[in-house]
Amino acid sequence: MNEEIKLTDFDILGLITLQDVQGIEKYVTPVIQDGRPTCYLSRSREYYNVKTMTELSLERDELKSKLTPEASKRNFVILEHMLNCSAKVYYKKMERYILSGRTDGEEEYEIAEQCLQEDMNNILRLLQGEKITVANTRLPAGTENSAKRTIEMDNKALLFLFGQALKLNVDSHNVEVLTPGYGSIYIGPMLKCMYGYNYTNLLKSKYIKDANPSQDGSLKSGLSSERVLQPGKTVLILDDNVGTGNTMSEIVEELAQMGITNTTAGAVQYNWRNYLKVSTGEKQDINRFNVCDFDILSPINYAGHKLYEHAIDWLHSSGEEYINYLRGKDYRRDDMSDIEGALYRGILCARLAGLELQEGFDVPLDVELPEITILDEYMHGPNDISNPIARTIVDRLVKLISRTSRMSKSNKEDEMLH
Repeated sequence: MNEEIKLTDFDILGLITLQDVQGIEKYVTPVIQDGRPTCYLSRSREYYNVKTMTELSLERDELKSKLTPEASKRNFVILEHMLNCSAKVYYKKMERYILSGRTDGEEEYEIAEQCLQEDMNNILRLLQGEKITVANTRLPAGTENSAKRTIEMDNKALLFLFGQALKLNVDSHNVEVLTPGYGSIYIGPMLKCMYGYNYTNLLKSKYIKDANPSQDGSLKSGLSSERVLQPGKTVLILDDNVGTGNTMSEIVEELAQMGITNTTAGAVQYNWRNYLKVSTGEKQDINRFNVCDFDILSPINYAGHKLYEHAIDWLHSSGEEYINYLRGKDYRRDDMSDIEGALYRGILCARLAGLELQEGFDVPLDVELPEITILDEYMHGPNDISNPIARTIVDRLVKLISRTSRMSKSNKEDEMLH
């Protein structure tokens, strides 16, 4: 059985549904109906468990032995779990390298990075319908445990679409991608596979205290490389999501103080739901991000870490409960993909708050709109996107997701006719 994979198959967390799980049963979660599995979800508890570096290295080797060349759903499961192993080892080795002042562990860090790139390259090839190549590098081992946290930007289809929208008319050698924290760890590798951009990780996060460097706490001490400090570089500061924009603003400001001003900042997803709630006063414990602060603006709504955490908890319980939970939150719908839904939510929430992300775009969400009263402080905008780069990125993402949706629906109609 060779099940073809499509970008619209991915739910909001990045899981897909499949039938062929031969030899990979422990890596998937069955969906049981009437005592029998009707299908399988592409992750299981194994994906999220804390493991040692040695366990992750051995697991990646085992998974690699199960790979076949074709672009299938089964191979995606294998590759995603391989990438998951590489990312966890890479982050731990990178963390050690940075916290040593970049004096210890460089070789293991570079080997783990090579594994990360091999796996991401194969993920990209598979999403493009191309045959998979052999991964030759082995992950370094070790007794230390992987991070307990989950990688928030772990939706490979969403990341791929964002990467397509981010193509810049610049020399790739002059671009350095800077990503903060653990949740954005896949952004740099994806863009390097797509465009050849180098990337630097930053151990700095407002929300995760143990990610801060133990030396002087400066931005420079938290960098995995100093390429972002080289003259003439265009620095793309990219996070997995923007909630208040504070983290991004701090990074841009610290870089500016170091003389690095050629920066372009943004994220894969924005919390447009909270943007609306702050605009109306429903949510008062956070600030509303200012769209004018970002060059890279995404209309894709960030569902929130609580939804991710609860969904993973339900997955650990059973496949049926995971699906029921997401359907209860209006995801995993039969009439649209979750990526479409995230786009529609973003455009609608921003529109209700007075910001037009895509003028004339019809949002096909069957929801009853509440009465909206915008607070006085937000009544005067911004009402549209004035930054030309941000405007281009939003336009591209809307077109890409809309086109992907149309192609998927057209293919389904053809299948029904035949």
